[in-house]
Amino acid sequence: MDKMIWSGQGPVEIGVFDTANGTAAMGYLTKLREVGCSTRTLTTTLSQEKKAINETCSGNRLKLASLPGAKSMEVQLELVEFNGPMFAAALFGTIDEHAASTVTAERLPTLTVGDTFFLKHPGASSIVIEDSTGTPVELDEGVHYEILSAAHGTARLLSVAGITQPLFVDYSYAKYESMAAFSQPGTVERGIVFSGINHDGRKARLIIPRIDLMMDGDFSWITDEEATLTFKGEVLYVPSLSGDTLYGSFARVDWL
Repeated sequence: MDKMIWSGQGPVEIGVFDTANGTAAMGYLTKLREVGCSTRTLTTTLSQEKKAINETCSGNRLKLASLPGAKSMEVQLELVEFNGPMFAAALFGTIDEHAASTVTAERLPTLTVGDTFFLKHPGASSIVIEDSTGTPVELDEGVHYEILSAAHGTARLLSVAGITQPLFVDYSYAKYESMAAFSQPGTVERGIVFSGINHDGRKARLIIPRIDLMMDGDFSWITDEEATLTFKGEVLYVPSLSGDTLYGSFARVDWL
């Protein structure tokens, strides 16, 4: 390896460690997806526990030696641009994909004038609201209610004159994705592949098959600046790669 100064960038892919469906050549990583092209930082921090052995000859208990203990590596990843699976991982959840469909007679809670209400599914269109009289009365948009955002599925009740609650809504909705927070037990385990490009064009590759990741810090939903999604986690041992000289059962770095 020649002398170098590293000032790198490059795409980051996140995948799932799966010994059943993956291969040793790829570190058993599957479902690899690029997280985005605005990764602020990717850092690795190494540490090792040490036990001090003090001497007993001088009377000062000076350090005579230290016994090496466990080694560890921590990964931190700061994302400005991120994909759905990474945000779902931050919420300890998974992505659910909902195909476009229609809803009939979705019941609304009892409302008072001025209340905002929202539909179960966003991306709403063809909205029809009826009351619960024997022969349902269809509410007039602009008189009884106003649509605040069809994309968000939100509206506001303007009047209850001549109608009987509860109200029922028929509508169509577009395809969308949702994430249920804390729907997955335990921690989120992911693997990472970084295809680095140095300022001088030299390339490197970092592969870490198993990281015990979790969201670190805050995610700003309302901010004047771009929000950052930060992950931090400890690299985990991979017994099935213990005999692989490329991975060394922990992580792999290739200088191209």
